[in-house]
Amino acid sequence: MSSLAHTAYPEEKLQEVAKLTLCRESQVSTLLSIFGERQHLSFPSIFIYGHTGTGKTYILQTVLSTLELPCAFINCVECFTPRLLFEQILNHLHHHHPAPENEFSSKERCDTFNDFVRLYNRGMSELSLQETFYIVLDKAELLREMDANLLPGFLRLQELTESNVTVIFLTEIVWETFRPNTGCFEPLTLYFPDYSKVELQKILSSEFPVKYSAEFYASYINILLGVFYTVCRDIKELRHLVRVYFSKIQCLYLNHITETSVQL
Repeated sequence: MSSLAHTAYPEEKLQEVAKLTLCRESQVSTLLSIFGERQHLSFPSIFIYGHTGTGKTYILQTVLSTLELPCAFINCVECFTPRLLFEQILNHLHHHHPAPENEFSSKERCDTFNDFVRLYNRGMSELSLQETFYIVLDKAELLREMDANLLPGFLRLQELTESNVTVIFLTEIVWETFRPNTGCFEPLTLYFPDYSKVELQKILSSEFPVKYSAEFYASYINILLGVFYTVCRDIKELRHLVRVYFSKIQCLYLNHITETSVQL
């Protein structure tokens, strides 16, 4: 039985999500409660914040892809202009992929937010999409460096398009710093705290190579965290350190196995 429960999604899918999102059961459960049923009108905008390496991007990608929810996952570092941002969202909506066959062109040319609202509405009508469409804006703090109407517009996109769309902002800064001075619609906020040492131990230990014992790998992770936890709590950086130092530990482990076999 999965630790996650929601009548709108199959039990096997929830089990898979739970397996892939260790130590984030509370945040995932909250997200599923906010999303509700597939065809229900979801909250217009969600603001997810937390330090780097706390699993914000990974958790959202895992939940949306595993549950097969229609979405556009946009990195604001790559889409650094409003036009790139709008066209990328429309490409995801229409499942359009720039390729040599279409001369790497976007589905629609879109220069302004008004054009985006019009083209988005037209796309929703053509596709007859009844489920909630999720637009995830990663590194959302970069929106503040674009057009002034962009952030307030995305916060009210559900109202402007009169459609079932939820915009999710992923960022490292708090809403009080993010909020524009002109005032805007207030999103629902969700905080991702840093992983504790126990949580990091559980996550990293679960990724043990199949040819090594779980106990041996857990002991190795415990030693590594004892050295690095006070100066680094970013799980991405810790995973890198795990790989770097495990190559040295492997030699010692294999030598120990060989010596034991000889003695026997």
